[in-house]
Amino acid sequence: MSHPLQLIRVISEGRPGHENQSAGLAFALARRTGAWVEVVRIPPTWNLLTRCRAALSSGPTRPQLVIGAGHKVHLPLWFAARKFHARSVVIMEPTWPKRWFDLCILPRHDTAPGQSSARIIVTLGALNRIPEDIPAKQPQGLMLIGGPSRACGWDAPGLIAAITTVIRTRSELAWTITDSRRTPAGFLEQLGAVGLSATVVPHQQTPAGWVPAHLLTAAEAWVTADSVSMIFEAVTARARTGVIPVPAIRPGASPVRAIQTLIREGYATTFDHWQRNGRQLVSAKPLQETGRCAELVLERLSFHAAA
Repeated sequence: MSHPLQLIRVISEGRPGHENQSAGLAFALARRTGAWVEVVRIPPTWNLLTRCRAALSSGPTRPQLVIGAGHKVHLPLWFAARKFHARSVVIMEPTWPKRWFDLCILPRHDTAPGQSSARIIVTLGALNRIPEDIPAKQPQGLMLIGGPSRACGWDAPGLIAAITTVIRTRSELAWTITDSRRTPAGFLEQLGAVGLSATVVPHQQTPAGWVPAHLLTAAEAWVTADSVSMIFEAVTARARTGVIPVPAIRPGASPVRAIQTLIREGYATTFDHWQRNGRQLVSAKPLQETGRCAELVLERLSFHAAA
């Protein structure tokens, strides 16, 4: 029996990467059903009781579906689904048993070979907010700079050399450079001292949705290898995508393996390969994991558009 989907609740722990995945899936579902999306943000410093209270808050309309990513939202999400008699979707490997949730969306690099069930959807990588309709590309390039992480280190001179090479080689494109919250202080100033022909926009000056909007129009995007979510966004936006190397602290870590999969399957190009092969990036090809997951969620949870 199919059920109408009117309201989707996203429970967010405040981490941009996690909320980007949950909200991306919610809005993909909304585009297909006309459902409303509400986001409940729970500060990570709150204890379990206050997190659950926030997740259980209700208005005149109760959600039929709750979605969340990140370990701190798993129990609040489970309680909310029980209270509202809603279906639940958790993104990434849950802390608690998978049977507690109606669906688990897991990236391939975190999934055991052969692991499958009606409760699991396996994706190539991170979900995002990039829509299915891609506008015509413009002669623009976008350079996205991340920063040190648990899996990756930092090499400022090496990054500056690679960025300089790309922008001067691809001078026919109008380049924009932005950093992230993880970028070490002073890096954009070091980069600016090189005298590149590019517009530099610090992340503090980028409003919500700035990166996806620029990726949708950019013909070419280069992203530092620590930023797995932005690399998947660039590929999903069908920009020709290059990966700028950073030192790998944990070569076997999930983010590193996810990017290696993208490169191996021909969605992105490493800087070294670009250098060796005529400074050409592989052509963009379709990848819409968020839309595909939305279709599977509707099918497996038997939802349809509300009248």
